[in-house]
Amino acid sequence: MRLRTQMLRSLGISLLAFVVVMLIVLFPRHLDLTLEGYKVVVSYDTSMAGFVANIKQFLADVFLNHSLGYSRYASETAGEAVTRAMGNSLAVIGIALVIGFIFGTSKGIVDYKLSKTRFNILGKWTTWLFHSMPDFFVLLIVQFFIIKHLPFIRFFAVDGWQSMILSAVLVSLYPIVFIANLTSASLEDQEGKLHLLFAKAKGLTNRMILFKHMLRKSMGTLLIQLPTLLVYILSNLLMVEFYRNYPGAAWRLYLAMDYNTYQGTGRNYEPGIIIGITFCFMLLVLLVQWISYAARKYYDPV
Repeated sequence: MRLRTQMLRSLGISLLAFVVVMLIVLFPRHLDLTLEGYKVVVSYDTSMAGFVANIKQFLADVFLNHSLGYSRYASETAGEAVTRAMGNSLAVIGIALVIGFIFGTSKGIVDYKLSKTRFNILGKWTTWLFHSMPDFFVLLIVQFFIIKHLPFIRFFAVDGWQSMILSAVLVSLYPIVFIANLTSASLEDQEGKLHLLFAKAKGLTNRMILFKHMLRKSMGTLLIQLPTLLVYILSNLLMVEFYRNYPGAAWRLYLAMDYNTYQGTGRNYEPGIIIGITFCFMLLVLLVQWISYAARKYYDPV
């Protein structure tokens, strides 16, 4: 499939998914509270007329008023809330991508090297152990350990570069294991290939063969997995931001939903912020997908 066709196809799928999410978000959620005896009963207005009115109002706000609507805070519009939250999270996501890719590749090389020795348990076995555990469980253990045994780390700080770096490190833990597993498997798959035997016959050292030939060949496999790496980061972002009270996009998105176990959607529901942050996440995933397609075209042009 041609690169342009792949990019247009992913664009169409992303836009379709975004429209579906937008329609779900704009579905009427007006609460009617009535008292029946000693019990408060919550009912919702789900009329089609209200649904159409919500869609028209949102489109008018976006295209005529250049606004995403209201925010729960009088001093901040929905657009300002989205911009501030996405700015905080984009820094974390970008750093986490770099950390996950670099440290994951390094861990994969170490796993591959140790697999040839009796210290294999320190390499691939540790990667397998962390990869076999759910990502949320790993995050909970690491966060508990930091709070309990490393009091010098300002775990709950929400300002300064330390807060951003700590959030990025936490969300990159599982991606590091994921990339390490791919790297070691890719290196092992190349063993015995003709071009490596030829390079060794020319007198190249094992280190030069590893970094100049094998690792370069593995870059295609790793770059193709960038969308999966981003999905892992985004899936862990809410847990890290929520427990650290970090004012990022995932935390703000959860706050805008205003969900509680008693009545579902609350009165501080903010559809404009939900749609705005979802749109930004969609653009981010789409951009990474396009980079992955370009990398696949470069490393595997067939």
